[in-house]
Amino acid sequence: MNPLLEGIIGYKIITTSSLPTHTSSGLEYLYAGNGIFARAIRPGIEVLMPICLCSQTIKGLPHLTSYLKVTPLIPKPLLLEMWRSSYQAGNQFHEILFHLHCADADWDLQVPEQIQTPTSCQPTHSGSDSSHQKAAVDIHSHGSLPAFFSSTDNADESGFRIYGVLGRVNTLKPEIKIRVGLFRHCWDVPARAVFDIDRDFFMVDVSLSSGCKFYSTDVSPVNVMEKLWR
Repeated sequence: MNPLLEGIIGYKIITTSSLPTHTSSGLEYLYAGNGIFARAIRPGIEVLMPICLCSQTIKGLPHLTSYLKVTPLIPKPLLLEMWRSSYQAGNQFHEILFHLHCADADWDLQVPEQIQTPTSCQPTHSGSDSSHQKAAVDIHSHGSLPAFFSSTDNADESGFRIYGVLGRVNTLKPEIKIRVGLFRHCWDVPARAVFDIDRDFFMVDVSLSSGCKFYSTDVSPVNVMEKLWR
């Protein structure tokens, strides 16, 4: 292993049905009977993400089930506040960026100082004490455009956090799209796995509308047929 990655990335073969203790300080790859998974933990978020699912099982190894745990779920009022601010920014033909971080089992929403244009929004500070570094959840708006992750988003979103886009914010059917980003491994997840909202929430959740459920932003997406969310 590259000495620079030692202690940051871990590798384990799963031989029992119970998951081993997470010992890596960052990203951990787990090899199971049904494929390869990536695991990471930070305050408020724990994820076991599919990386590559096997068409044939590896005999003798147990299967793993992917999961995302957001503890606690982000309260609905914070999502509504982001939508209202996105609506106002959209009226001024600007995108807007939001950061959320979890402390003492509570979510805090911050609107960082930022540079806004009709097609972008970038924080002006990214140092170790900035909300950009502390954020566990990173959400931005797309104004009147649909909610989707652009090539710019794919290039910028390289850490471990939950990323989201609010689209068509000035219409009767605003959209939301959510994914977990794990050092360029991505997993599209429903908004209700992150926010404390009902299935009939007024935003249109397009997170799972495409055939691509997990992928890497380093390579072209591949359609996956497995139904990972109910």
